[in-house]
Order: sequence, then C-alpha cells, then structure tokens
Amino acid sequence: MSELDLINLARSTSQNEVAWFAQVITINFAMIVAIYYFLNQAKIALKIFSFIAYMMGSLIFLGEILIESNIKVYTLEALKALPHPSLPTDVLVTVSENWLGRITGVIFSSSFWVLWIGIFYLLFFWKKSEHERP
Repeated sequence: MSELDLINLARSTSQNEVAWFAQVITINFAMIVAIYYFLNQAKIALKIFSFIAYMMGSLIFLGEILIESNIKVYTLEALKALPHPSLPTDVLVTVSENWLGRITGVIFSSSFWVLWIGIFYLLFFWKKSEHERP
C-alpha cells in the first residue's frame, strides 16, 4: 500500500468509529425515551429483556468499533515504519500518539461503560417523581 492509501485507511477508520458511536448515542436516547414513557412502569421481565436487547445492539457496535480501532493501530504502525514519511503522515502519527489521541481513546472506551451504567440505573432504579406521573 502507498503512503496515501495508509493515510486514507487511518482516516476512514476514524470516520467509521465516529459514525457508529453516533448510532450508539441514538440507541441510548431511544432507551431513555422508552424508559421514561413506558418501561418505567413495566414488569421486571420486560425490563430485563429490554436491557439484554439494548446491550446486544450496543455490543455489536462496540465490536465493530474495536475492529476499526485495531485496523487504525496497525495502520499507524505501518505509517511509522515508512522510511521517509511526509509531513501529513508525521502529523497524523504524532497527534494519534500524544495526549490528545490517548485521552480520546480513553474517553471513547469508557463512554460505553458510562452509557450502560446510566441505562441500567434508569431502567431498574429510577422512579418518576410525583409531578411527572400521569
């Protein structure tokens, strides 16, 4: 692969990760709406089924995002191994390896846990206040 192909591959993996994460956010907002309007009053069996279905959907996206991130890691390794990288290649590798790239990775990874814990809490422990009930 050429240097340009590797740069394009690294950038497209980032685009895929962000697009799939947007879908995860959409799933979470759908769950929040469902919890607020009807799952809050549902029996435990429906709550458990809903949470399992939610987690399965989220895990599919998480798996795809992890595949993309592994491709990106190895693509960046290939870019680092080039004998005379261009300035855009050098910038891409440097930014990906500095604090910004690392913090973004940590936030990206931990966000799934935050979203899962939030949905779990809302689904099983949150109760509507008196003025919100019909």
